[in-house]
Amino acid sequence: MKHTLIYREQDAYCSFPHVAYMPDGRLAVTFRRAGRMSADAAKNGVATHHDPDSSIRIIFSEDEGESWHTDSMRTVYDTQYGVNDPAMTVLADGTILNRFVVLDIRPTSEMTEPPKKIFSHRVEHGLVTQVVGNLVMQSKDNGQSWQEVGLDTVPEIGPSCSRDPIVEMPDGSWLAPVYTGAPQRSDISWVIRSFDKGRNWCAPVRIASDDNGIHSELQGVNYNETSLLHLGNGEMLAMVRADTSFHTTNGEFMPVGGVGKIVAVHSKNGGMCWTPPQETGIWGQPGSVMQLRNGDLLCTYGYRKAPFGIRCCLSKDRGQTWLMDREIIIRDDNPTWDCGYAFSIELKDGRIFTVYYMVDEDGIRHIMGTHWTL
Repeated sequence: MKHTLIYREQDAYCSFPHVAYMPDGRLAVTFRRAGRMSADAAKNGVATHHDPDSSIRIIFSEDEGESWHTDSMRTVYDTQYGVNDPAMTVLADGTILNRFVVLDIRPTSEMTEPPKKIFSHRVEHGLVTQVVGNLVMQSKDNGQSWQEVGLDTVPEIGPSCSRDPIVEMPDGSWLAPVYTGAPQRSDISWVIRSFDKGRNWCAPVRIASDDNGIHSELQGVNYNETSLLHLGNGEMLAMVRADTSFHTTNGEFMPVGGVGKIVAVHSKNGGMCWTPPQETGIWGQPGSVMQLRNGDLLCTYGYRKAPFGIRCCLSKDRGQTWLMDREIIIRDDNPTWDCGYAFSIELKDGRIFTVYYMVDEDGIRHIMGTHWTL
Protein backbone atom coordinates (compact mmCIF):
# COMPACT_ATOMS: atom_id res chain seq x y z
CA MET A 1 0.00 0.00 0.00
CA LYS A 2 1.17 3.49 -0.83
CA HIS A 3 -0.10 6.47 1.20
CA THR A 4 -0.21 9.89 -0.47
CA LEU A 5 -0.90 13.33 1.00
CA ILE A 6 -3.67 15.05 -0.93
CA TYR A 7 -4.08 18.27 1.07
CA ARG A 8 -2.91 19.61 4.43
CA GLU A 9 -3.06 23.14 5.82
CA GLN A 10 -1.50 24.26 9.09
CA ASP A 11 -4.42 26.24 10.53
CA ALA A 12 -7.30 24.38 8.91
CA TYR A 13 -9.42 21.31 9.58
CA CYS A 14 -9.82 19.37 6.32
CA SER A 15 -12.17 16.42 6.23
CA PHE A 16 -14.98 14.51 4.46
CA PRO A 17 -13.34 13.80 1.08
CA HIS A 18 -14.92 12.18 -1.96
CA VAL A 19 -13.16 11.02 -5.14
CA ALA A 20 -14.33 10.70 -8.75
CA TYR A 21 -13.00 10.66 -12.30
CA MET A 22 -13.69 13.84 -14.23
CA PRO A 23 -14.90 13.58 -17.85
CA ASP A 24 -11.43 14.73 -19.00
CA GLY A 25 -9.78 11.74 -17.26
CA ARG A 26 -8.34 13.51 -14.23
CA LEU A 27 -9.02 12.34 -10.70
CA ALA A 28 -10.71 14.88 -8.45
CA VAL A 29 -11.13 14.95 -4.69
CA THR A 30 -13.67 17.27 -3.13
CA PHE A 31 -13.55 17.96 0.61
CA ARG A 32 -14.57 20.33 3.38
CA ARG A 33 -12.10 22.93 4.61
CA ALA A 34 -12.83 24.57 7.97
CA GLY A 35 -10.81 27.38 9.50
CA ARG A 36 -8.76 27.98 12.60
CA MET A 37 -11.58 27.68 15.13
CA SER A 38 -12.18 24.07 14.10
CA ALA A 39 -8.46 23.32 13.88
CA ASP A 40 -7.77 24.66 17.38
CA ALA A 41 -10.86 23.02 18.90
CA ALA A 42 -9.82 19.62 17.56
CA LYS A 43 -6.29 19.99 18.89
CA ASN A 44 -7.79 20.78 22.31
CA GLY A 45 -9.98 17.68 22.34
CA VAL A 46 -13.33 19.35 21.55
CA ALA A 47 -13.61 18.62 17.83
CA THR A 48 -16.58 20.14 16.01
CA HIS A 49 -17.88 19.60 12.49
CA HIS A 50 -20.06 22.71 12.64
CA ASP A 51 -18.16 25.87 11.69
CA PRO A 52 -19.45 28.95 9.83
CA ASP A 53 -15.90 29.40 8.50
CA SER A 54 -16.05 26.37 6.21
CA SER A 55 -16.13 25.82 2.47
CA ILE A 56 -16.20 23.09 -0.17
CA ARG A 57 -13.01 22.67 -2.20
CA ILE A 58 -11.92 20.46 -5.09
CA ILE A 59 -8.39 19.45 -6.08
CA PHE A 60 -7.16 17.51 -9.12
CA SER A 61 -4.56 14.90 -10.06
CA GLU A 62 -3.33 14.21 -13.58
CA ASP A 63 -1.44 11.01 -12.68
CA GLU A 64 -4.05 8.70 -11.14
CA GLY A 65 -3.70 10.19 -7.66
CA GLU A 66 0.08 9.89 -7.36
CA SER A 67 0.48 13.66 -6.91
CA TRP A 68 -1.77 16.57 -5.99
CA HIS A 69 -0.88 20.22 -6.48
CA THR A 70 -2.51 23.09 -4.60
CA ASP A 71 -2.48 25.33 -7.68
CA SER A 72 -5.14 23.04 -9.18
CA MET A 73 -7.51 23.60 -6.26
CA ARG A 74 -10.82 25.41 -6.82
CA THR A 75 -13.56 26.61 -4.49
CA VAL A 76 -16.96 25.00 -5.08
CA TYR A 77 -18.89 26.91 -2.40
CA ASP A 78 -17.96 29.52 0.20
CA THR A 79 -20.63 31.73 1.80
CA GLN A 80 -21.76 32.78 5.26
CA TYR A 81 -23.11 29.27 5.85
CA GLY A 82 -21.24 26.30 7.23
CA VAL A 83 -20.93 23.18 5.09
CA ASN A 84 -20.34 19.44 5.48
CA ASP A 85 -20.03 16.17 3.57
CA PRO A 86 -19.55 16.85 -0.15
CA ALA A 87 -19.97 14.04 -2.69
CA MET A 88 -19.78 14.08 -6.48
CA THR A 89 -21.74 12.38 -9.25
CA VAL A 90 -20.63 12.42 -12.89
CA LEU A 91 -23.75 12.23 -15.02
CA ALA A 92 -24.05 10.45 -18.35
CA ASP A 93 -23.90 13.79 -20.22
CA GLY A 94 -20.63 14.80 -18.50
CA THR A 95 -22.17 17.20 -16.00
CA ILE A 96 -20.60 16.91 -12.53
CA LEU A 97 -22.79 17.25 -9.45
CA ASN A 98 -21.46 18.15 -6.02
CA ARG A 99 -23.99 17.66 -3.21
CA PHE A 100 -23.21 18.87 0.31
CA VAL A 101 -24.95 19.86 3.53
CA VAL A 102 -25.50 23.55 4.26
CA LEU A 103 -25.74 24.63 7.90
CA ASP A 104 -26.85 27.92 9.45
CA ILE A 105 -24.36 28.27 12.34
CA ARG A 106 -24.61 31.28 14.62
CA PRO A 107 -23.17 32.43 17.94
CA THR A 108 -25.65 32.05 20.78
CA SER A 109 -25.50 35.83 21.28
CA GLU A 110 -27.12 36.28 17.86
CA MET A 111 -30.06 33.93 18.50
CA THR A 112 -32.62 36.69 19.06
CA GLU A 113 -35.49 34.55 17.71
CA PRO A 114 -36.18 30.89 18.53
CA PRO A 115 -35.02 28.65 15.65
CA LYS A 116 -37.51 26.26 14.07
CA LYS A 117 -35.37 23.25 14.90
CA ILE A 118 -31.97 23.13 16.58
CA PHE A 119 -29.58 20.61 15.05
CA SER A 120 -26.89 21.21 17.67
CA HIS A 121 -26.07 23.60 20.50
CA ARG A 122 -22.39 23.36 21.37
CA VAL A 123 -22.10 25.40 24.53
CA GLU A 124 -18.33 24.85 24.64
CA HIS A 125 -18.09 26.69 21.31
CA GLY A 126 -21.01 29.07 21.87
CA LEU A 127 -22.65 28.01 18.58
CA VAL A 128 -26.17 27.00 17.54
CA THR A 129 -26.70 25.07 14.30
CA GLN A 130 -29.76 24.67 12.11
CA VAL A 131 -29.86 22.52 8.96
CA VAL A 132 -30.56 24.47 5.77
CA GLY A 133 -30.50 21.33 3.63
CA ASN A 134 -28.55 19.52 0.93
CA LEU A 135 -27.39 21.91 -1.77
CA VAL A 136 -26.58 20.60 -5.24
CA MET A 137 -24.03 22.39 -7.40
CA GLN A 138 -23.10 21.48 -10.96
CA SER A 139 -20.12 21.94 -13.25
CA LYS A 140 -20.04 21.56 -17.01
CA ASP A 141 -16.32 22.31 -17.42
CA ASN A 142 -14.59 19.46 -15.56
CA GLY A 143 -14.93 21.07 -12.15
CA GLN A 144 -13.36 24.42 -12.92
CA SER A 145 -16.52 26.46 -12.21
CA TRP A 146 -19.73 25.67 -10.36
CA GLN A 147 -23.35 26.79 -10.54
CA GLU A 148 -26.19 26.20 -8.10
CA VAL A 149 -28.91 23.68 -9.00
CA GLY A 150 -30.84 24.04 -5.74
CA LEU A 151 -31.71 22.42 -2.43
CA ASP A 152 -33.02 18.85 -2.45
CA THR A 153 -35.55 19.61 0.28
CA VAL A 154 -39.00 17.98 0.38
CA PRO A 155 -41.75 19.38 2.66
CA GLU A 156 -42.71 16.00 4.14
CA ILE A 157 -39.42 15.77 6.09
CA GLY A 158 -38.00 19.29 5.85
CA PRO A 159 -34.28 20.09 5.59
CA SER A 160 -32.13 16.96 5.55
CA CYS A 161 -28.50 15.89 5.69
CA SER A 162 -26.52 13.43 3.60
CA ARG A 163 -22.99 12.19 3.14
CA ASP A 164 -23.20 10.23 -0.08
CA PRO A 165 -23.47 10.98 -3.79
CA ILE A 166 -26.65 11.26 -5.77
CA VAL A 167 -27.27 8.16 -7.93
CA GLU A 168 -28.20 8.69 -11.58
CA MET A 169 -30.48 5.89 -12.74
CA PRO A 170 -30.45 4.48 -16.31
CA ASP A 171 -33.52 6.56 -17.25
CA GLY A 172 -31.84 9.81 -16.13
CA SER A 173 -33.74 10.16 -12.84
CA TRP A 174 -31.81 10.97 -9.66
CA LEU A 175 -31.97 9.20 -6.30
CA ALA A 176 -30.55 10.97 -3.24
CA PRO A 177 -30.04 9.24 0.13
CA VAL A 178 -30.80 11.66 2.98
CA TYR A 179 -31.52 11.52 6.69
CA THR A 180 -33.38 13.52 9.33
CA GLY A 181 -34.15 13.23 13.02
CA ALA A 182 -31.41 13.77 15.58
CA PRO A 183 -31.15 14.97 18.23
CA GLN A 184 -34.90 15.22 19.00
CA ARG A 185 -35.41 11.66 17.76
CA SER A 186 -33.20 8.91 16.32
CA ASP A 187 -32.21 9.45 12.70
CA ILE A 188 -34.32 8.11 9.82
CA SER A 189 -32.72 7.15 6.51
CA TRP A 190 -34.73 8.17 3.42
CA VAL A 191 -34.38 8.22 -0.34
CA ILE A 192 -35.80 11.03 -2.44
CA ARG A 193 -35.96 11.18 -6.23
CA SER A 194 -36.04 13.81 -8.94
CA PHE A 195 -37.24 13.44 -12.53
CA ASP A 196 -36.19 16.95 -13.66
CA LYS A 197 -32.47 17.18 -12.87
CA GLY A 198 -32.87 18.29 -9.28
CA ARG A 199 -35.31 21.16 -9.71
CA ASN A 200 -38.05 19.27 -7.86
CA TRP A 201 -38.00 16.27 -5.53
CA CYS A 202 -40.69 13.69 -4.86
CA ALA A 203 -42.02 12.63 -1.46
CA PRO A 204 -39.49 10.60 0.52
CA VAL A 205 -39.37 6.82 0.87
CA ARG A 206 -38.23 5.48 4.23
CA ILE A 207 -35.22 3.13 4.10
CA ALA A 208 -34.72 2.47 7.83
CA SER A 209 -35.85 3.83 11.20
CA ASP A 210 -36.21 2.79 14.84
CA ASP A 211 -39.38 3.87 16.63
CA ASN A 212 -37.73 3.25 20.00
CA GLY A 213 -36.00 6.57 19.33
CA ILE A 214 -39.12 8.56 18.56
CA HIS A 215 -38.37 11.02 21.39
CA SER A 216 -34.56 11.04 21.53
CA GLU A 217 -31.50 10.04 19.52
CA LEU A 218 -30.24 8.35 22.70
CA GLN A 219 -33.16 5.91 22.84
CA GLY A 220 -32.96 4.19 19.46
CA VAL A 221 -30.73 3.23 16.56
CA ASN A 222 -29.76 6.19 14.40
CA TYR A 223 -29.98 5.20 10.74
CA ASN A 224 -28.28 8.06 8.96
CA GLU A 225 -25.46 8.20 6.40
CA THR A 226 -26.50 5.86 3.58
CA SER A 227 -24.55 4.70 0.53
CA LEU A 228 -26.79 3.72 -2.40
CA LEU A 229 -25.83 1.37 -5.22
CA HIS A 230 -27.93 0.41 -8.25
CA LEU A 231 -27.18 -3.21 -9.13
CA GLY A 232 -29.29 -3.21 -12.29
CA ASN A 233 -32.95 -3.72 -13.25
CA GLY A 234 -34.13 -1.66 -10.28
CA GLU A 235 -32.27 -3.74 -7.67
CA MET A 236 -30.81 -1.39 -5.04
CA LEU A 237 -28.46 -1.88 -2.10
CA ALA A 238 -28.29 0.63 0.75
CA MET A 239 -25.41 0.38 3.22
CA VAL A 240 -26.67 2.35 6.21
CA ARG A 241 -24.76 3.68 9.18
CA ALA A 242 -26.48 2.48 12.37
CA ASP A 243 -25.32 4.45 15.41
CA THR A 244 -26.11 4.17 19.10
CA SER A 245 -24.65 5.97 22.09
CA PHE A 246 -21.55 4.51 23.70
CA HIS A 247 -18.33 5.24 25.61
CA THR A 248 -14.95 5.12 23.89
CA THR A 249 -12.09 2.98 25.20
CA ASN A 250 -10.80 5.98 27.16
CA GLY A 251 -14.20 6.71 28.71
CA GLU A 252 -15.33 9.55 26.41
CA PHE A 253 -19.13 9.54 25.98
CA MET A 254 -20.39 9.68 22.40
CA PRO A 255 -24.14 10.28 22.02
CA VAL A 256 -23.98 9.25 18.35
CA GLY A 257 -21.63 9.91 15.49
CA GLY A 258 -18.60 8.20 16.89
CA VAL A 259 -18.88 4.49 16.27
CA GLY A 260 -21.54 2.07 15.16
CA LYS A 261 -22.13 -0.61 12.60
CA ILE A 262 -23.23 -0.84 8.99
CA VAL A 263 -26.46 -2.59 8.03
CA ALA A 264 -27.68 -3.58 4.57
CA VAL A 265 -31.14 -2.77 3.21
CA HIS A 266 -32.36 -4.03 -0.18
CA SER A 267 -34.91 -2.91 -2.75
CA LYS A 268 -36.16 -4.69 -5.88
CA ASN A 269 -38.15 -1.81 -7.36
CA GLY A 270 -35.79 1.13 -7.72
CA GLY A 271 -35.97 2.18 -4.09
CA MET A 272 -39.76 2.47 -3.86
CA CYS A 273 -39.79 0.16 -0.82
CA TRP A 274 -37.13 -1.58 1.25
CA THR A 275 -36.46 -4.74 3.28
CA PRO A 276 -35.82 -4.57 7.03
CA PRO A 277 -32.18 -3.76 7.92
CA GLN A 278 -29.91 -6.81 7.86
CA GLU A 279 -26.77 -7.30 9.90
CA THR A 280 -23.60 -7.34 7.78
CA GLY A 281 -21.03 -8.04 10.47
CA ILE A 282 -19.24 -4.83 9.47
CA TRP A 283 -18.21 -2.65 12.39
CA GLY A 284 -17.38 0.81 11.12
CA GLN A 285 -18.85 4.09 10.00
CA PRO A 286 -19.90 5.43 7.65
CA GLY A 287 -19.71 2.95 4.77
CA SER A 288 -19.44 3.64 1.06
CA VAL A 289 -20.25 0.83 -1.37
CA MET A 290 -19.15 0.44 -5.00
CA GLN A 291 -19.19 -2.32 -7.61
CA LEU A 292 -15.84 -3.40 -9.00
CA ARG A 293 -15.41 -4.28 -12.66
CA ASN A 294 -15.36 -8.00 -11.80
CA GLY A 295 -18.80 -7.67 -10.17
CA ASP A 296 -17.66 -7.86 -6.54
CA LEU A 297 -18.86 -5.17 -4.12
CA LEU A 298 -16.40 -3.18 -2.01
CA CYS A 299 -17.47 -1.39 1.16
CA THR A 300 -15.04 1.18 2.60
CA TYR A 301 -15.43 2.61 6.10
CA GLY A 302 -13.76 4.35 9.00
CA TYR A 303 -12.79 2.29 12.04
CA ARG A 304 -13.35 4.38 15.13
CA LYS A 305 -12.05 2.16 17.88
CA ALA A 306 -8.43 1.35 18.58
CA PRO A 307 -6.52 0.83 16.39
CA PHE A 308 -8.23 3.75 14.65
CA GLY A 309 -8.11 3.91 10.87
CA ILE A 310 -9.67 2.83 7.56
CA ARG A 311 -10.91 -0.61 6.48
CA CYS A 312 -12.64 -2.34 3.56
CA CYS A 313 -14.65 -5.49 3.05
CA LEU A 314 -15.77 -7.47 -0.03
CA SER A 315 -19.05 -9.12 -0.99
CA LYS A 316 -19.24 -11.66 -3.78
CA ASP A 317 -23.02 -12.13 -3.68
CA ARG A 318 -24.39 -8.64 -4.36
CA GLY A 319 -24.32 -7.56 -0.73
CA GLN A 320 -26.06 -10.54 0.84
CA THR A 321 -22.95 -11.51 2.84
CA TRP A 322 -19.61 -9.83 3.54
CA LEU A 323 -16.19 -11.48 3.88
CA MET A 324 -15.31 -10.15 7.32
CA ASP A 325 -12.72 -12.91 7.81
CA ARG A 326 -10.83 -11.21 4.97
CA GLU A 327 -11.31 -7.60 6.14
CA ILE A 328 -8.77 -5.29 4.51
CA ILE A 329 -6.91 -2.83 6.76
CA ILE A 330 -5.90 0.34 4.89
CA ARG A 331 -4.76 2.32 7.94
CA ASP A 332 -4.57 1.48 11.65
CA ASP A 333 -2.34 4.31 12.84
CA ASN A 334 -4.64 7.26 13.52
CA PRO A 335 -4.15 8.65 17.04
CA THR A 336 -7.85 9.39 17.65
CA TRP A 337 -11.34 8.27 16.63
CA ASP A 338 -11.69 11.47 14.54
CA CYS A 339 -10.87 10.04 11.11
CA GLY A 340 -12.38 8.26 8.16
CA TYR A 341 -15.29 9.27 5.92
CA ALA A 342 -13.57 7.13 3.31
CA PHE A 343 -14.46 6.51 -0.33
CA SER A 344 -12.77 4.20 -2.82
CA ILE A 345 -12.54 4.21 -6.60
CA GLU A 346 -11.24 1.59 -9.01
CA LEU A 347 -8.51 3.07 -11.20
CA LYS A 348 -8.01 2.42 -14.89
CA ASP A 349 -5.23 -0.10 -14.20
CA GLY A 350 -7.34 -2.02 -11.66
CA ARG A 351 -5.74 -0.61 -8.51
CA ILE A 352 -7.97 0.82 -5.79
CA PHE A 353 -7.53 4.39 -4.58
CA THR A 354 -9.10 5.17 -1.19
CA VAL A 355 -9.46 8.71 0.15
CA TYR A 356 -10.12 9.69 3.78
CA TYR A 357 -9.10 12.17 6.46
CA MET A 358 -6.55 11.54 9.18
CA VAL A 359 -4.89 13.30 12.14
CA ASP A 360 -1.12 13.80 12.20
CA GLU A 361 1.28 14.16 15.13
CA ASP A 362 0.49 17.89 15.32
CA GLY A 363 -3.25 17.27 15.59
CA ILE A 364 -3.93 18.59 12.09
CA ARG A 365 -6.82 17.02 10.19
CA HIS A 366 -5.80 16.50 6.57
CA ILE A 367 -6.80 14.63 3.40
CA MET A 368 -4.98 11.44 2.47
CA GLY A 369 -5.20 8.76 -0.21
CA THR A 370 -3.95 5.18 -0.46
CA HIS A 371 -3.21 3.14 -3.57
CA TRP A 372 -3.64 -0.59 -3.09
CA THR A 373 -4.50 -3.81 -4.88
CA LEU A 374 -6.84 -6.66 -4.04
